[in-house]
Amino acid sequence: MARKGIGKKLRFEVFKRDKFTCTYCGRKAPDVILHVDHIEPVADGGTNDILNLTTSCFDCNAGKGKRRLSDGSVVEKQRAQLEALQERQEQIRMMIDWQRSLLDLDSEAIDAAESFWCDLAGWHGVTEDGRQDLRKMIRKFGLEELLAAMRDSTHYFKFDDDGEITSESANHAFNKLSGICAIKRAEGENPNLKQIFYIRAVVRNRFSYIDLRYAKTLLELAFEVGADQNTLYRIAADSTSWTDWKRQMHGLLDELDPDGVVVEHG
Repeated sequence: MARKGIGKKLRFEVFKRDKFTCTYCGRKAPDVILHVDHIEPVADGGTNDILNLTTSCFDCNAGKGKRRLSDGSVVEKQRAQLEALQERQEQIRMMIDWQRSLLDLDSEAIDAAESFWCDLAGWHGVTEDGRQDLRKMIRKFGLEELLAAMRDSTHYFKFDDDGEITSESANHAFNKLSGICAIKRAEGENPNLKQIFYIRAVVRNRFSYIDLRYAKTLLELAFEVGADQNTLYRIAADSTSWTDWKRQMHGLLDELDPDGVVVEHG
């Protein structure tokens, strides 16, 4: 019966397991030419099972002949290496399964968000681009926050003569979802943020120009030093210009926190 050769793939697995090192003398490639050797000689019934194969350099292989290893140390070493390799492969499979389960959960969350939005907006489905937007929002804010934002977005809905939500207003509301999530999260970190945005909107609507960022900074400072929100509403309503509003805000800050420093923005 013809002797079955050792294929390239099996040879590579043996070399890789043994770290390209001769198990007899310890020399490594590329300093020496490596061979795959049978621990139990083929003449004595040895097989091509990977546990019966070891890495041998040319010199050790040429001089070994049918000589067997004097003890089982190489076999035990290879068995331990193989078990470690199998354990690594099993852990890799577990990680892949875990990632697949996360993808399944991700898909379920998107389906839930899509279904909820369709119920609110009267849509029959969300486009693939829309589903990608939902995926991004869920990853950034979580499903619970997104669903809450969907409920809050309904005030953007407008209705036609038949009482149906217009597609334009529904699209507008959908595009606002990420911003609503961001604002609500920021409000959780700063309970005064809603009042700050409201007062700033009053100032913005009254004057042809304001510095939105600086207005927010002044209002944040005012709340930090204990300004009453009614006072801030009054200043916003009574001011005659952006410059006048800034002047009154600086005066209020100086009164409440004389040692505070406010950086002027031109």
